Amino acid sequence: MEPLIRLEHLTYTYNNSDVPALNDVSLTIAAGQWIAIVGHNGSGKSTLAKTLNGLIEPQQGQVYFNGVLLDEDSVWSIRRKIGVVFQSPDNQFVGATVADDVAFGMENNGVPRAEMVPRVAAALAQVRMSDYATHEPARLSGGQKQRVALAGVLAQQPEVIILDEATSMLDPQGRQDVVSLMTQLQAAGNFTIISITHDIDEAALADQVILMDDGRLIQQGPPAAIFNEGELLRQHGLTVPLSEQVRTGLVAQHVPLPDQYLSEEQLVSKLWTLHLNK
Repeated sequence: MEPLIRLEHLTYTYNNSDVPALNDVSLTIAAGQWIAIVGHNGSGKSTLAKTLNGLIEPQQGQVYFNGVLLDEDSVWSIRRKIGVVFQSPDNQFVGATVADDVAFGMENNGVPRAEMVPRVAAALAQVRMSDYATHEPARLSGGQKQRVALAGVLAQQPEVIILDEATSMLDPQGRQDVVSLMTQLQAAGNFTIISITHDIDEAALADQVILMDDGRLIQQGPPAAIFNEGELLRQHGLTVPLSEQVRTGLVAQHVPLPDQYLSEEQLVSKLWTLHLNK
């Protein structure tokens, strides 16, 4: 089957730099997956995200969406299928109320009001913000603002949702709220989610992890394959997930755990089984 997104040999250098932000990057993304793109600041992950909907045009290489080349003729139709939630939700707010803001993108796309109103209500319900429909966005907490920004994307019914460091400026509760919503969306199977993040524990929830550094794709695979390479992560400026740190520490204390990466859920299950079998 044709992948939903296919990138072929992307290269891009910003005008004020001699170093490529993207350097011969090729990868594929299947529909319905949650993809986490990880790397330290300046690794190229946000630049990569901006090529997916034509915000940046690579100097070399091609982007395909459902087999269609992203170019001047297709960029606007492809952009309608891709929603983006940025790091700072304040930069996305334009409406006087939460409901107005969620409706803004649909108004730009000419969605009739009779269709717009129930879509706004459904999107706010999906992110658990229905009670705030008449509130001013500026008066919300950081986590609430990010959920409203996500509602604005959901209301437009895209095929792909890109979260560009969407949790990095939130407190722990706000981060947990957004990650929980991402998990629910992915489980529902209605969207392809691309999460740009340097939060390894967040990335551990994804189906596939893409590790980038210096504009290059270093490795791509399921979380278990990536996080088994603890030294590789450290070489590229990242830490290993908390569950892997705990597992490694316990193994060093001769606790009989598997010699491979375990998610938090898997680690808890293994430890509980060991406790019951004492």
